[in-house]
Amino acid sequence: MLPVFLASKPLAVLLYGAPGSGKGTLGRLLGQVTAWPHISTGELLRKHIAAGTSAGHASLGILQGSYAPDFVVNQLVIERMGQQDCQKGVILDGYPRTLDQTVQFLPVLGGFDLEPILVRLNLDYTEVKVRLQARRFCSSCGAIFNLVRLPPRIPGVCDECGGGLVGREDDQTELMDRRIERYTNLTEPVADFLKSRSVKTLELSGMDTPSGLTQSLLAHLKDLSLINFTHSSPNDHS
Repeated sequence: MLPVFLASKPLAVLLYGAPGSGKGTLGRLLGQVTAWPHISTGELLRKHIAAGTSAGHASLGILQGSYAPDFVVNQLVIERMGQQDCQKGVILDGYPRTLDQTVQFLPVLGGFDLEPILVRLNLDYTEVKVRLQARRFCSSCGAIFNLVRLPPRIPGVCDECGGGLVGREDDQTELMDRRIERYTNLTEPVADFLKSRSVKTLELSGMDTPSGLTQSLLAHLKDLSLINFTHSSPNDHS
């Protein structure tokens, strides 16, 4: 008998936390369990920057620790969420990131008939800096590793596709304080605003392991009667 994931309604899981708190890894693991798309605005924007699109040119500031323009990010996310694979649920990694984005985006969620769930990963800023210095990304598939907490099996090589691992320009020491300051001033107020709008909120410790965080989040969602697991045989294709 195989576990089968079921959701009581379409959900939009909003992952929040300081840079390096584990949002990306949690989003990928949660996506594997739920089959919901994991949408990282940072990955979307870096793809556009690499492709030289107008959205990419407008977002070059993210490479120096700044935020992309709200209208650019909103449009990219809305376009992505309009695709068919987002109808049953979606995982949004650090979005909406500003209050202006949030005010514009909440009606969009309603239009897609998705209920938002805010998930906050709490982590001390000293630990944030340690993690950012040790963080590595696959240059081919985008998988995330950490040389201390989540190292690859072979140094410098992605476990998932065999691509090379690289650091990110905005993880450099001189940009960390700027990124943390922007998160504190612009993004943390978003979580407080969402809570004030009665959005269901889950608080998790960013010190937990990636697998531990995933299991904890799933348990909380089950306790809220938002998800459940049933079982089927390998031959049940219904």
